[in-house]
Formats: sequence, structure tokens, C-alpha cells
Amino acid sequence: MPALADPAEAGTKPGAPTKKVYAHWHWFPTSFDNWPPEKDQYADYMSPDGSQGKLKSEGGFIRERPLPRPPRPEANWAVLDMLEEIKTADHIGLNGFLFNMGGIDDGSPYMVNLRNMLEAAQKGPPGFEIVLSIDTVILVKTPVEAIADAILKLAQTPHVARHTDGRLVLGAFSPEQWDIGRWKELLQRLTRGGEKVFFFPTFLDARKIIDFMELIDGASMWGVDKLSDVPLLKRVGRLVKQAGKVWASIVWPQDFRPHNRWFSECRNSELFRVSWTAAMEIESDVVNIATWNDYSEGSEIRPSTSIQYAFYDLAAFYIAWFKKGTMPPITEDVIFYFHRIESTEARGTGTAQPFRFATNLVSRFADPPQNEIELLALLKEPGKLTISTAKDSKSLNAKAGITSFRIPLVPGRVSFQLSRENATVISLPSAYEIRETSTYQDLLYHAGSSSRPPV
Repeated sequence: MPALADPAEAGTKPGAPTKKVYAHWHWFPTSFDNWPPEKDQYADYMSPDGSQGKLKSEGGFIRERPLPRPPRPEANWAVLDMLEEIKTADHIGLNGFLFNMGGIDDGSPYMVNLRNMLEAAQKGPPGFEIVLSIDTVILVKTPVEAIADAILKLAQTPHVARHTDGRLVLGAFSPEQWDIGRWKELLQRLTRGGEKVFFFPTFLDARKIIDFMELIDGASMWGVDKLSDVPLLKRVGRLVKQAGKVWASIVWPQDFRPHNRWFSECRNSELFRVSWTAAMEIESDVVNIATWNDYSEGSEIRPSTSIQYAFYDLAAFYIAWFKKGTMPPITEDVIFYFHRIESTEARGTGTAQPFRFATNLVSRFADPPQNEIELLALLKEPGKLTISTAKDSKSLNAKAGITSFRIPLVPGRVSFQLSRENATVISLPSAYEIRETSTYQDLLYHAGSSSRPPV
């Protein structure tokens, strides 16, 4: 990576409050079953015939997966997988995972993953935290007493996140799904059980934050999966901070949900970068990355088969910038690329689908689709950037620092180049060909960089 040999070593300015970055952890582990990649649960999820054919029209549940690994021989393979995830996250400076609790029964996949994660954290890097976050949509009918009992039990485990004053940090996805009385009952039960709480929920409807302001200690908001949402993010963040609460800005890489038949336009890497800039502009206390591994929404930054390490490595740069307060020095040239493997307008794609994927749930409020190839350069000194397609080549003279260079999406092979004084410094072909025909649409932005070979 440019700038830092170890991004996790980046600190804040002397005397500045400690800033933290978490990534939302959903329910997609490294492996569900420890089977060979070609026939495991991920292979089923990615197949149009998977999920018992329920998503055949959509082309399957997801479009990419974590980088595959061979089956592990160890009995505790799931814990070892979690340990690798924690080390991978810690390496780029993440302070922990915000774990989405969608079940509290001992045998539920959520609790199995959470127990594995907490066990792995005890063997992992010191200080890595797990924030317990209640999924209110799933647990809306679960008795408050049962939820409190589960949280009190989990709170005794090392590495569960706590505020600087010792209070248990408790998150929640879409807290507005419950009335305030239900929340007060839960917090009172936790207090009686010996756990004072730092209540730090993530709102799906940001307008509801006002109603909860007296109850919460901090807040974040979901959404912001398109550029037109960023001004709202800033307004809400400033409002929460003015009320004296802790604010966690949200950062999305992209959002594509084939099982829901829609996508949100993020314009290559632009949404990711602009969201980081917004967090720094409003002096956010925390950043929540959405997500580490939610493959059902295509929002993962975890190294994966289509995005490779691109969002992961770019996150390392911005995490260091956010925590330190100044842009890290760029000490080596790195170029990233981001592009879809088909146009949203291509008539020959998605031929087996009885529909076309739409932009967002209510398309009239969505950002319009963009079909571009992006070369994102982090340069230690000025250089010439070139994108070559099957049609032609386009070049741009770039200054030192960060430059985003985009051209229209063109079918065929694409390659990227950095040159200085007519000498090639970096030559990087995309690992993905842009196609004109397909059976099922794949509107994920695919990516790669010059710092790592494709996996």
C-alpha cells in the first residue's frame, strides 16, 4: 500500500480524541461448511439453480464470495477462520466489528458466528473489539427479557466493546422499529443486571433520531449508498454532534442486491471516497463501514472474488487519514481500477431474466446509472495516466496525490498505465473483460490494483 508500511500504526494528532473505525459484520463467514469451494454454500448461493431454484430468475442470491480457501483439517476451523478475519481487519486499522445480532438462541447461525468470533478475538490482536448490535427487524417479536439475558451473558466475554468509562457499547440496526418504551425496558433490565449501557444505534430512518435523542449516547445512520445521500449524511451528523452525542459516519463501497432485483449507483470508487471525506469534514468521532461482509447487498470491503483487495486497501489509506487527521504521505505509486463487467444499458445482458435490475427501491429517487471505467491513481509525483480499451486510448496528465480518471465503459479488454518521460512505470491489465452479452446481469463494480496480483 502507498503511504504506510503498517496502516494500523497510524495515530491521531497529539491531544486529539481517539477516533475509531468499525465494519458491520453480517452473517457471511469465510466458509459456512468447510467444503471445497466448487460445491460449498457459496457456490450454491452464486448459482441460478441454488437456494432450491428460488432465485433462478435473479441469477442466484449473490454475485461474489470471500476469496476461496481449501477445506481446513482442524475441528475448530470456524474459529480459525474468524481469527484470520480479525487479523485481516486489524491490519488495515479497523478497531473491531459491529456484529449484527439477528438471533439469540444458542443454535442460531448468528450466535454460533458470534461465539466463534469472541473466542477468536481472545487469540487475535490486542484491543480488537466486538460491538453487539441488535437487529431490531428480526428480533422485533423476541421478548425483551430474553434479549437482555443474552446480552448480559455475552457482556462477560472479553473483547466485547466498552466505552472509555466502562459502559457496555450496545448498537442496534433500525432502532425506530421498536417504540421507545421497549428500549427503556431493555436498558433498565441491563442496568439491573449490572451493565450500564452506552447506547449507540444505527438508524434506518434518520428522521427518527430526534425522537430518540434523549435516550441515545451516540448515533449512526444506514443508507447513504448513493452520492445524492451524502448531504443528508452531513446534516444529520452535525445535528447529532450539536446535541452533544457521539456521531459515527457511514461509509459504503457499493450496493447491489440481485435477490431484490435492484442496485444503487455509486460511480466506481467515488461514493466510498466522498463518504470518507464527509466523515472528516464534519469531524465524525467514529466511522462505520457498511460492510465487512454483507454479500447479499454487495457492500463488502473484505477481499473477495470480484472486488479483490481494492476497497480493502483503499480503506487502509482512508482509515489512516481519518485517525491521523492528515492525508498519509504517498511513498509509492499505486493505481486502482473500478468498472462493471457489463453496461446497465447493454441489451444483450441478462437474457435469462424476465426483468432488468432497477436503480434502488424507488427508481425515481435513485441516482441515474453511470457506465464508466475508472483509473484511481495514488501518485508520489506527477505522471501520465492512460486507459486503453478495444476502441481507443485516453490519457490524462495527473498531479502527485489522488487522481480519479474516468472514461465511458467500452466492451472488451481494458488496461491501465502510468508513465513518466515516455517510460512505463506501471502497466496493469484489468482481470475482467467487459461483456456485451450475459445470461444474468452482474452489476457489481469489479476492481483490482497494481499492488496485488488478482486472486
